[in-house]
Amino acid sequence: MTPAAAPGGGFLGPFIHAGIFAQLIIIALVLMSIVCWAIILRKLRTLGRAMRQTRQFLTVFGYRTRLGDYERVAKELRHAPLSALLLAGVKELDALRADFGKIEGGSELLQQLIPNITEAVERAASKESDRLQSSLAFLSITTMVAPFLGLLGTVQGVLVTFLGLRGTQIPTLQTIAPGISDALVTTVMGLLVAIPAALFYNYFVGKARDLESEMERFASELTGIMRREIVGTQIEERNRT
Repeated sequence: MTPAAAPGGGFLGPFIHAGIFAQLIIIALVLMSIVCWAIILRKLRTLGRAMRQTRQFLTVFGYRTRLGDYERVAKELRHAPLSALLLAGVKELDALRADFGKIEGGSELLQQLIPNITEAVERAASKESDRLQSSLAFLSITTMVAPFLGLLGTVQGVLVTFLGLRGTQIPTLQTIAPGISDALVTTVMGLLVAIPAALFYNYFVGKARDLESEMERFASELTGIMRREIVGTQIEERNRT
């Protein structure tokens, strides 16, 4: 018995020797892999920067007493999601002050309009959540689709192999093995694409949820800061009169 001849072509041998259907699936998986790794590298950079600046933001946040100090910190750490929330709240507060701050009883009116500030902060939080989770859907789809694409190529390859054996009286391992091994290439490719996508998808979702939880806590704290700022303005006005 002579050993089966190993397919040539080196690293690309399995792809070269695969059928047209398998090659199309492999090309699709390679394109999905390229897009996935582009997303992974970009997310590693943006989420890492957001986490780092959020920690810096919270570190300096406890040492500030005036709203102007918070605003300055937010502009310096603009990649922290909390900065967007703070700037949105300050912008809404400034707009309300411009509209009602100079009229009689304006401070009491501002106190009643604090929900407007809360809504502005919530809108900013929603935008930041969308930004943190952008492109993650593609990773999720890849984790589900890539293994099935690979399996489809394998099933098709096995089917072609057995169809080729029709009429053969004594099929041997040497006649079956090349077709089976070529068919399994697509399954291997599918798993190579899906496994990193699944790992990084769950890692990024975890980081995004951590930042979203931080945003929820900060939004509540920010509303309290705004309320104290408005009450402080009311006290100053009463002291002047």
